[in-house]
Amino acid sequence: MPESPSTLRRLLSRVKPRAGTLALAVLASVVSAAAAAVWAWLLGPLLDSVLTGREAQLGPYALNRQALLVQVPLLVVAVAAVKALAGWLHAGLMQTVAQAVMGRFRRDVYGRLLAVPAKWLEARHSGELLSRFTADVAALEFSVSQAMSSWVKDSLQVLALLGVCAATDLRLFALTFVVLPAMAWPVSRFAKALKKTARGTQSSLAALTRLTSEQLTNLTVVQAYSAQGQALRRFDAEQDSYLVQMKRSLFVRGIFTPVLELLGIAGLAVCIAIGARAIASEPQLAGRLLSFLAAALLMYQPLKALSGTFSQVAAGLASAERLFEVLDAPEEDHSGAPAGPLQRELTFEGVRVVFDDGREGLSDLSLTIPAGTTVALVGPSGAGKTTTLSVLMGFVQPTSGSVKWDGAELSSLSSQSVRHQMAWVQQEPVLLSGSVRDNLKVGRADASDEAMWTALRRAHADHFVRAFASGLEEEVGERGSRLSGGQRQRLAIARAFLVEPSLLLLDEPTSALDADAEAEVQLGLAELMQGRTTLLVTHRQATLKGAQRVYELEGGRATRVR
Repeated sequence: MPESPSTLRRLLSRVKPRAGTLALAVLASVVSAAAAAVWAWLLGPLLDSVLTGREAQLGPYALNRQALLVQVPLLVVAVAAVKALAGWLHAGLMQTVAQAVMGRFRRDVYGRLLAVPAKWLEARHSGELLSRFTADVAALEFSVSQAMSSWVKDSLQVLALLGVCAATDLRLFALTFVVLPAMAWPVSRFAKALKKTARGTQSSLAALTRLTSEQLTNLTVVQAYSAQGQALRRFDAEQDSYLVQMKRSLFVRGIFTPVLELLGIAGLAVCIAIGARAIASEPQLAGRLLSFLAAALLMYQPLKALSGTFSQVAAGLASAERLFEVLDAPEEDHSGAPAGPLQRELTFEGVRVVFDDGREGLSDLSLTIPAGTTVALVGPSGAGKTTTLSVLMGFVQPTSGSVKWDGAELSSLSSQSVRHQMAWVQQEPVLLSGSVRDNLKVGRADASDEAMWTALRRAHADHFVRAFASGLEEEVGERGSRLSGGQRQRLAIARAFLVEPSLLLLDEPTSALDADAEAEVQLGLAELMQGRTTLLVTHRQATLKGAQRVYELEGGRATRVR
């Protein structure tokens, strides 16, 4: 697990492309800090003059009564206006930088999730990944947008006010170096505790999101078995765990700021006590003491903001570490020679697949699929039919043996180019939320309306799409919930037509349909299979009639039965 400094460096490296905007924001913050210092420097002599009636002395300048009544108030207002304008520019520019950085970060995380191997995804729950992309990104975004701004603005303001304190009285200033180092120990201790509790909180929230996502996705099953009470009890248990983590986090955050405030007030009290004694012997020091106290009091708000920033940074770093775990995940290897259309044959030669948990998916699979023919795989559940398809698509790598595409080792070809030669029609077709057009364009992004209507016609789907009020723009609902099973399957077939594959993979394409829907889908499949190499997984005798070869899989081995 990367340590915070490494995580922080990686985050800061993402700010470099916005260095120009960041420099302007820092310049605005410098102006704001300087204005605050000037205001503190003016305050002491002015209050001394008002309270004692003595002539005010600002450095080498002596101010009479008229200046105190007119010119100085205008100067104070002008300084306040400059500070406000600079603060506004700083906040706007820093937010611009933060949003640009997080926008790129969010895109990089999503892009990496799209590029990781199937094996990496299968080892993680979709709800956990969703939590990283939502809760962790949100926590990091808040941390970057708020903490980065606070660190720059408040740190510069504290430094400027410390400069006023040093210029006003070095003896009192020396006392601040007794208090400030004392703050370093609780800050470092709290920072470690905050990071630990923040990571625990985010992990617990991910578990709660994972459970909620799973239960809602399978809500019909929960309701069918009247298991709502059981589901709610599991939710309560996960939420209780999350609340325990949150309480611990809130306690640590809550005690952090009061401890720093106590140290700061103690230091201020010491300064007042020593300053009062000094004034008793040297009354002219009163104005300087007031300036010092004004600067010290003005430091309260930025120091408090900086103390709050530590909790935000701790939560942000914990979230950043979880997000960098995604960014550090391996990308799928797309190297290799480009695969052309299948022209001669596809062969499996002694292919064995053993999964990480020791399960054997295929033991010694050997079969040949001549180009232009339909080869069917039949066999009981767990025989290795789906694993065979996964090997072809590159989702699973053989432990031993070889797969050859027109004589070339499949492993020597680019997996992406091989997939471009394939179309996959599943038992439960997966449609995305969006329109009919959106789902068809998954097959070919540049497909014209004419090409889409042609594909729909060939899939025997154009008549029901034309009947929709919005036609191609009709929303299909989540996972195609607004369509019937037959309609979803025919849209999947139309999508395959747009790919124009040389190898067609059919995984029980009609097993979930009734007789009428199956008849419609069979018409589309028959046209899709015509003249194409097809690997068909099925139990339906009606589908088997069109197969030139039939292999029975048992225990990961294939026996030709026809």
